[in-house]
Amino acid sequence: MNFSVFSSSFLQKIKTESMQKLLPLFFPRHCPVCNKLVPYCEYIHPLCRQKLPYIRGPVCFTCGKPISKNTQELCYDCRVFPKSFRGGRSLFLYNNISRPLMSSFKYKNKRILTDFFTKELLVRYENIFRQWGVEAVIPVPIHKNKQKKRGYNQAAVLGNRLACSLNLPSFPDFLVRSVDTLPQKQFSPQARLNNLKKAFRLNPRYEKKIKTLHCVLLVDDIYTTGATMEACTRILHEAGISTVYILSVCIGVSRD
Repeated sequence: MNFSVFSSSFLQKIKTESMQKLLPLFFPRHCPVCNKLVPYCEYIHPLCRQKLPYIRGPVCFTCGKPISKNTQELCYDCRVFPKSFRGGRSLFLYNNISRPLMSSFKYKNKRILTDFFTKELLVRYENIFRQWGVEAVIPVPIHKNKQKKRGYNQAAVLGNRLACSLNLPSFPDFLVRSVDTLPQKQFSPQARLNNLKKAFRLNPRYEKKIKTLHCVLLVDDIYTTGATMEACTRILHEAGISTVYILSVCIGVSRD
């Protein structure tokens, strides 16, 4: 072996090992669930990771919420309030374990969690995304006031990273949230949809691009009743996109 090549490789190895030891000292990484220190190559404490409520078992054919029986096709919300999107998937159940994880991602600038979410989503659903024939990723937008306050749109951060991994285009400003609506959690499912009816619009700069799209993946951080995803899906359908699938990191419990 050429000595210069060997020397360069050896020095690079030493540099990498040194960085792995020094980075945790200067930039300690804490688990967003339990706040304990975690190795620099990890995102979640091993014990917390074991407790994460991954979606397993039968799920609703439309939104992807866990359901109790294999013979059941739709969850309560999708039966009572039929959805316009074709299907959906989610990574975790939204509960006391996953809630602090999402709070860190959404409000505390823990954008590093995007790598963890993307990796886990691809392990479980990459083949499904391919089967769906997704052509582009579109994140659910937030109002400019919220984005200014947080500094980023968590759905766009996730959507961009996921699209890059899938070698698909991502359009973070495809949809615009033009109305800063009241918090959704205080409304009933139908009231939530009514509250969002005029909240979204298509960005005019994509009027030509939309003619080339037939199937897209709509991405958000948390799915509860589906009102936000439904409102965005209707805008995309009206604009000419025939098929919309949805994806979220966390999803609420089915009411049945």
